[in-house]
Amino acid sequence: GIGGIVEVTVMQSTNYWKNAKQQGLPFTLDPRVTYRGYPSNCLNFVSVTVWQFAANGFIKKMITGGKQRKLSAVEEIGAGLGAGVSSAFMCSPLELIMVQQQRKGTSFVNTLGSITSSGLINWGRGFWMTAMREGVYTAGYLGVTPVIRSAVSKRFPTWNEDVCRVIASCCGGAFSCYLSHPADTIKTCLQGDIERKRFTNHSNT
Repeated sequence: GIGGIVEVTVMQSTNYWKNAKQQGLPFTLDPRVTYRGYPSNCLNFVSVTVWQFAANGFIKKMITGGKQRKLSAVEEIGAGLGAGVSSAFMCSPLELIMVQQQRKGTSFVNTLGSITSSGLINWGRGFWMTAMREGVYTAGYLGVTPVIRSAVSKRFPTWNEDVCRVIASCCGGAFSCYLSHPADTIKTCLQGDIERKRFTNHSNT
């Protein structure tokens, strides 16, 4: 929880710059702008991370039937994928609030009203792209990373375990970020334009 809040606090500006670039918004260093949606992002990061770890463990137990055995690479990655997709139900609306706050500078409460006033269907804006992004991303850090760590440890048994973890984390992180980024871009554009003036649907976006 605390670690997640610290990470969001440090990375909030980069999150804003990413979202702004994706939507063609001007660059700024003004923290009054870059830290818009900060509470929403904190709530999102902490709650979604907890959900993904819990869901990942639950799915693994379903796969093994509660028996103690090593999962295959496909099972490991599949569990991470499922955990990520399921987290979209929580992640998507929270990120919708954050993106709208970043664009318009409105308060949390006013943003809730603005999204709802245009139709309850707006709360599903960007959901499928969020599910795709989180599925791929979580498959990377909860699936690909441990699979690579095991492979490296097996291939180089004399290597320090921490070295294997670093290598696996770098590979898993690259996998997660690179493959999930297109879905994230589409999601951000859709959520930033709930009025549907420019980004009307997925194919148009």
